[in-house]
Order: sequence, then C-alpha cells, then structure tokens
Amino acid sequence: MTTPAPADGRPRLLMVMPYRQFVRKAQAEGFWVGAVWDPRLESPTYLDDVRALADLYVETDFQDPELLRRTLREVAREHRATVIYHIGREETMVTAHEVAEELHAELNPAAAIRFLADKHAMRDLLARRGLSPVSFEAAPTRREVPGAVERIGRPAVVKPAALAGSRGVFLWQEPQDRATWTALVDAYGYDGPFLVEEYLRGPEYSVETLSRDGRHQVVGITEKLLGPPPLFVEVGHVHPAPLPEDRRRAVEDLTTELLTACGYRFGPAHTEVIWTERGPRIVESQARLGGDRIPRLVELATGLDIEQAIFTALADRPVALSGATATAIVRFFTFPPGRIGEIRGLETVAGLPHVDELSLRLSPGDTVPEVRDSKSRHGHVIVSGATAEEARARSAEVLAALEVVIDGTPVRADGRIGVLGTPV
Repeated sequence: MTTPAPADGRPRLLMVMPYRQFVRKAQAEGFWVGAVWDPRLESPTYLDDVRALADLYVETDFQDPELLRRTLREVAREHRATVIYHIGREETMVTAHEVAEELHAELNPAAAIRFLADKHAMRDLLARRGLSPVSFEAAPTRREVPGAVERIGRPAVVKPAALAGSRGVFLWQEPQDRATWTALVDAYGYDGPFLVEEYLRGPEYSVETLSRDGRHQVVGITEKLLGPPPLFVEVGHVHPAPLPEDRRRAVEDLTTELLTACGYRFGPAHTEVIWTERGPRIVESQARLGGDRIPRLVELATGLDIEQAIFTALADRPVALSGATATAIVRFFTFPPGRIGEIRGLETVAGLPHVDELSLRLSPGDTVPEVRDSKSRHGHVIVSGATAEEARARSAEVLAALEVVIDGTPVRADGRIGVLGTPV
C-alpha cells in the first residue's frame, strides 16, 4: 500500500480491477483513483502500468472473498473513498458492491448487481415479472444436468452459472453429447452450478447502455456473428446492427425493462438478446461494458468514447449521445489446430488505411490452440466504413488477405483453404 494521497479536494474513487484506460479516464474527469487488483489476473507489465497511473495501488487475493472484503473496507476507510466501483470481470462484482453498500459508497444496490451477475437469479426475476419468458431449470452440480436437459427438451443450452465470458456454454443436441460436454467442463475444472435453458433460435444482438439515476440510455445495438454449435464462439460484431425500426425499439424496450426490474441505477450494461419467432428474448446481462472491443466499435461508429462517458456521468456532467454515422466491424481469427509454418499477408493487412486495429497472437513455429471460448481466439481485426456495405467489404478483404500455413496447408482467415477457396 502506498502513502495516502494529499487532501486535494478530488472525489475519491476506489476501483476494483480497473483497466489502464479506466484509471486515466477517471482521473481526466477529476477523480483520485485507487486501484485494487489480484496480480494473477493480468501480466506484471500491465499491472506495473496500472500502478504507475493510479493514485493508490493495492494487491489482494480475489479468490478469497473475505480477504477481498476486508481489504476494500480497510483501504476505503483509510483513504476516505467516496465511491467503491467495479466494472471489471463479473466474478468479484457482487462482493465489491456489497462492501460499497455497507460503507454507503455504492452506485448501485448490491441486489441489482446480484441479478445481473447470477444467471439463475436473473431468470427467476424475469419469470416473476413475466418478461422474456424462457424455459429453464437450475442444476446445482453436473450430475443434475442430463436430467434437466431431458425435462427442458433437446436441443438445450447448458450454461455454467458461475463462469463469465461464455466459457463452457454448450448446445446439448443428442444423448451422446454428454461425453463432449463432460470433457468441456472438465477442461474448466467446473462442477456447478449450471443453468439449462431452451434453445433460442434467431439472430443475436447485444445492447450497450449507460444508466444514470435509474434512467437507461441505449447507446446502440451490436449484431453478433457466431461460430457453429455446440459452442457458438463469437467470431465478430457489427455496430450498429442492421435492424428494422420496430425490432430495434422492441429490443431496446425489453433491455431497459430488465435493467429497471433489476434495480440498476448507474453505469454501463451489456445485455444480450436473441430475436426469436416469438419476439426478443433476454440471453443474459452484465453490469459492465461489452467485451470483444465493442466500445471501440461504438466510438468508430458514433464518435462516443463510452468508457470516458462513464466517468463524465459519475462527475455529474452531461453525456451527449449521437446516432451512428458509420459502421464498424470486429472479426476474430479462429484457425484450425496444427503447427504453423508461415504467416502471409500480415504486413499487407496492417498497411490498409481502413484497418483500425490488428492483432494476431500466432507466430511461425507455434502450435495453434483449439478455439473453445472467447479467450482462446487467435487475434482480431477492426475495420470501419461509411456504410454497412463498405465496412463488410473491407472486413472480407482483410480476411481473404491473411493466410496461415498450418501443417503444410494454407488456411485463410476467412476459413478458406488455399487459393481455390474450398471451405474448411
């Protein structure tokens, strides 16, 4: 723990696992920022940057809830924190908000965060309110999952209720899928609880919102591009989503009804919705920004820095939202497993003027890992265009230009093998 910052009159914001840009942007809005991190969750280099930026830097063990509670209480009291805030990963959100509520330093009731962080609690709330009806059943351990699947009816979606980032989400279609599903949860070392739900068919979207004093502003709707079942790993996002006006309003209305029902009052939320033949249905929601570089897509499409807007609102200054004037797309690279001999086209793609970001986490000689969730994807590219058609064409251009030779076979980032373009 460092020496307390001088009494300079700045409001004191204690954040749990704030990313580097959160520290900078909160300070730019006039906040003193204390950062609490578990050193196992990021690289030492990354956390050195956070340490250098923050007014206070503290490390603790997030896997020990009581230690995290004690650390937050002691640091908040010693450094006179006016607000305790957590918009990082979901696993420790409820604990942080419970301490904030205990110390009267909260922005949201802990119950609201609990509804959004706990998939089962959210489904129960929606069922009680008659919102977004979905058949579901809780399974405390993996032993109860097969029976729940039979009662819900195949195909059914099995979700680990306590894992984030779509880890372990699985579409159970046939009885023999039990072996594949068991291997998947074994890989995560996870035994429960689970949520078993009916399979919702239709295009999927995420709704990015900012809430203030319990009023929810829709920043925009993002279209999800999904990989094949049974894992449905996200392979891209398009912002804004191409939606007819009546569907857009229905998706927005359902999202804001959910946030109001949860009692959510301040900050960003990322709510996933599927448009079914019965209308929009909530998949889940989180009390944080969308991942997968969605905030950058929003900024490219609308000009709004949604991260900065959080702290502008927290400083009680107005946030101006505007409609999209462009379309931005992120596409993730998901190459098949094997050993890499060569990578082609990377420099060409990096030099394209419409490429905003490019990251490939593979090098010649590497063994390509299997993609089973968002964390194991192999990189990404972000492009934008004045129209949706232009952005899609630019995205396709990049995917066709990047090629990785795996076990002697050229594989393009768009999934085609070699020059002939035979689908993988």
